[in-house]
This record gives sequence, structure tokens and C-alpha cells, in this order.
Amino acid sequence: MRTLAPEPGERFLDLACGTGAVALLAAKAGSDVVGLDISPGQLAKARDAAAEAGLDIRFDEGDAQELPYDDGAFDVVASAFGLIFAPSHERAAAELARVMRPGGRLAMTAWPRDAYSELGREYPEGDDSREWGRRERAGELLGDAFELGFEDGEWVVVADSAEELFELVKTSAPPVKAWFEKLDEAGRAEGEREYLDFLAGGELRRPYLLIVGRRR
Repeated sequence: MRTLAPEPGERFLDLACGTGAVALLAAKAGSDVVGLDISPGQLAKARDAAAEAGLDIRFDEGDAQELPYDDGAFDVVASAFGLIFAPSHERAAAELARVMRPGGRLAMTAWPRDAYSELGREYPEGDDSREWGRRERAGELLGDAFELGFEDGEWVVVADSAEELFELVKTSAPPVKAWFEKLDEAGRAEGEREYLDFLAGGELRRPYLLIVGRRR
């Protein structure tokens, strides 16, 4: 949020907002905030969080590849590890650019291909989300519409045990959750062993790419 520095009255879109963490921060800064996600369950949690915080945020159910907003509707767009999972990267990037006004600010985060991403889960059909984590590919998708900059970061989660961290990952990471729900009992047991081995010590460290831009 420090990168975007949302201001009072700005029109702010939290794209693929999940449970709305970014949207809440922007609303606390006084921005006029909309959150959009394709998951009704995640949106319900986001609405509950906003109500508990006493914040007026509109949360819409929708597809990042076909946004229900006018051209140039937003001053700021953010997406925290969300937009990257859209099946068509080109459609999602085009829609992102369409709804931003000239001079508008963008910040989004992406996972690259790393050891954690190679654990035995299935990725959904469509473009590989990890491609957003390559600067070259992000530039191809957004460079015509945005002046871009990139920063590398590290995401760290620490728990009391591998078992506690695995439970957090399994319940909060949509690709992992969806994969485990499809497995039979033997498959779940094998997958759990693989994750517990990887998360031994109760710590998960992952590199990520921060993509920032200004709409041309």
C-alpha cells in the first residue's frame, strides 16, 4: 500500500480481492473502494471484514477477464496474488488497462516459478500463473499500456509447526485447496506428506515480483 499511497476520494479497485485485505487498507485511507472477486465465499468473508471494521466498501462478484466497469473508471488498481490466476493473461491485462484512467497507478504481485510451486498440485486450465512472475512476460502483457517498474521481494510465513503451516496453506491458498478437494484419501495422505516435508520447521519463504505501473 505504501507503493500506491491511496488518497481520499480516489477511485480504487482491489482486483481479485479475495477476503479484501487490500480493499480495507485503501478504504481506511479514505479512497472510494470497490473489490471484485470470482469467489462468492471469499467475497462473503470480505464483506464481513468490512462491516466489522465499519468501512463502506462495495464488493462485486465478477471475472477479471470481463470487468463490469466503464473505461477509465479507476484512479488506482491493485491485485495481491489474484489477477495472475485468470485463465487468459492477455484478456485480464487488457481489462485491467481498460478500466484505468490515463495517469492511473497500478500495483500487483506475482509468484514466480519456485520450488514451492513445483509441489504436486495441479494448476487450473489456462495460462500458467507463474508466467506473471517473469519480468519479460509481465512487460509483454502490460508494457504497451503502462510505464512499468519491478521490485523483487520475499514473502515469509512462520508457524509453530509444519502441521500448523500446512493447515494454513491448505485452507487459504485457492490452488492448493482445490487440488486437495479433488484427491482421494490416499492422494490426500501422499500430498500432505510432501507438503509437510517441504514445510519442516514451520517456515515458508517464497520470492515474489512486485509490478508497479502508471497508465499511459
